Amino acid sequence: MVLFSRVLKYKANRVANIIAGSIKTLIMVGTLLMGASYHYIFFAIIEISTTLFIVWYAWTWKSSSLVQTT
Repeated sequence: MVLFSRVLKYKANRVANIIAGSIKTLIMVGTLLMGASYHYIFFAIIEISTTLFIVWYAWTWKSSSLVQTT
C-alpha cells in the first residue's frame, strides 16, 4: 500500500486505503477469535488500532485540490 499511496490519484488512493484497511482489520479480528498467546494479542490489538486509524483517516481526507503543496 505504500507504493499505491504514492502513485494513485486521490479517489483511487482513498478507496484502496479504505478497502485494504477494512480487510486487514477483519482478518486480524478473525485471528484473535481463534485464540492466541498474550504477545500475539498485544500486537494484534496494536495492528487493529492502526488499520482502523488508516480507514478513518482515508475516510476523512479532503480533496487533493484543497491541499496546497510546496
